[in-house]
Order: sequence, then structure tokens, then C-alpha cells
Amino acid sequence: MKKIISSFVFILLSGCSQSDDYLSEANIEIKKNYPNIEIEKIRKVDDKLFEIIIENEIYYLTSDYKHLIAGNVINIHTKENITESSMKEKRLIVLKELDKENMIIYKPEKVKHVLTIFTDTTCPYCQKLHNEITNLLKNNIEIRYVLFSRNGNQMDAYKEMVSAWCAKDRKNALEQLYDGQSIVENLNCTNPISKNLEIAGKLLVTGTPMTFTEAGDIIPG
Repeated sequence: MKKIISSFVFILLSGCSQSDDYLSEANIEIKKNYPNIEIEKIRKVDDKLFEIIIENEIYYLTSDYKHLIAGNVINIHTKENITESSMKEKRLIVLKELDKENMIIYKPEKVKHVLTIFTDTTCPYCQKLHNEITNLLKNNIEIRYVLFSRNGNQMDAYKEMVSAWCAKDRKNALEQLYDGQSIVENLNCTNPISKNLEIAGKLLVTGTPMTFTEAGDIIPG
């Protein structure tokens, strides 16, 4: 019996080792051809594909190490978008980096859903979305605004949002900015605006408003 158990354990360990060898070989092959890239994560999807995360982007490497593929991979039998499933997992991890203390939150009496919205007060579509906030709250949807300047921290939008954050009444300051009004410039407080830009980059936020559900799905525009 002991011999059987020992053999079984050896088989299991060999299987794990073989899987690790595959991942190591894939990693080495990519590094050999692209020495300057940093691989964040690599995993085996199946016998034909490896999934690789590089600078927050997902790529696929064929098992013969000859082809690197960019784009969505869909299982035609299950209809699952494998790439999107991986991205959702990654988004949820990144979204956890956001502290609620660093958001402007509109909360209904009863919360059924939560939307985290990356917003820029100079964005007309953000202003339009904000006009719907009363209806969203009526539908028991909590809104968590993450303020950031979509064009970088050297723009006027950055100063506007820092000033809104530093205001005594942040929501009122935000309302004024969405209405196209100016507010008193105040850049003298600790604020999350620069950090929010970094997190937006990790989430591949390329435009605003960019909305994330609690499940990690994206609602663009």
C-alpha cells in the first residue's frame, strides 16, 4: 500500500513539475525574442495556448512557441470569451486598490448595485452621465466617482479636480464643475488624483466616463 501511495504522489508531483516546465519554457522563449518586456503573469490555457499578461495587456502564445497572438480568444463550444474572463479577474484585483476614502460616493438608501466610474469634469459625456445620477440612485445603484485627468496631470482638468477634492463640500464643487462653472482653485491638500491616473492606466481606461460593475464588467461611454 505504501508503495502504491508513493507512486501516486510521485505521479502528481511529476505532473506539477511538467506543467511548471512548460511555463518556464514559454517564459524563456518570449524573453529570448523580446528581452526588454516584463511578463506579469503566464498560465497555460490548454495544450495549444499560453496566456500571457504584459503591461496590463493579454496575449497568447502557441504551444510551439512560434506565434504570439493579440486579441480575444473565444471558446466556440462554450461561447466563453476567455480573454474577457481573465481581464475581469484582473480588473477586480486592480479595483481593490481603490480606497473608498479616495472616491466621491453617491449612495442610495438601499444599495443593489455598485458602479465605479472614472470621470473627468471636462468631459462632456461625463457631464451627461452625471445628469442621470438621480435616476441611478432611485434604482438603488451606488455611484463611486474616481476623479482623474484623462489627458494627464499637466492639464487644467487636473487642477479642477484637485480643487474639487480640496473643497469643503466636494459634491457641491463637483456639481459646479459639471455645470460648467468655475470653482476656487485650491491645490493645497493631500489628494488621490495622480494615483487615480495610475490605476486608470492599469485598467486600460482610454476614455471617460469609464464604468466598472462590481463583477468587473465594463460599461464604456
